[in-house]
Amino acid sequence: MQIRLMDILADPDNPDIWPLKLRILREETREVNTKPFPHKSTNLLCKFYCYKEGKYLVNDPLGENEKTLSPEEIAKISSLDKCYECIKTEVQDGIIYHDKNEKRKWFIVFDGIAVMHGKANRNSRVEGAFFQKYPEIRQEMNLEDIN
Repeated sequence: MQIRLMDILADPDNPDIWPLKLRILREETREVNTKPFPHKSTNLLCKFYCYKEGKYLVNDPLGENEKTLSPEEIAKISSLDKCYECIKTEVQDGIIYHDKNEKRKWFIVFDGIAVMHGKANRNSRVEGAFFQKYPEIRQEMNLEDIN
């Protein structure tokens, strides 16, 4: 999973909960032979939120007045060169999460795939295999069972 996916990932049960957080447990660096085109609105690879910088690329995100920041404001946040460096990082294993509604809700990134099922469709077999690989992370991050 590329980190830039955090630009659009939201809680599948409540899409208004965005952006999410990411705890990387294992990553790989790879060469990118074909560079994706930037978004016309931002001239970056992300359109709404730069996870690496922790900054919104729009004002009033998810609101009625959502509008892309000016090119000058975006230039202060990141550059296309930084984007091309960012996409070299491939998250192999990690936890995507949020702490809204007073309880940590989490999803796994396992073998490079973000497993983002809603509450009704969680896969305990896949999640069990993940926690066999990282037994300490459940307690360390206070990850309760989702039910």
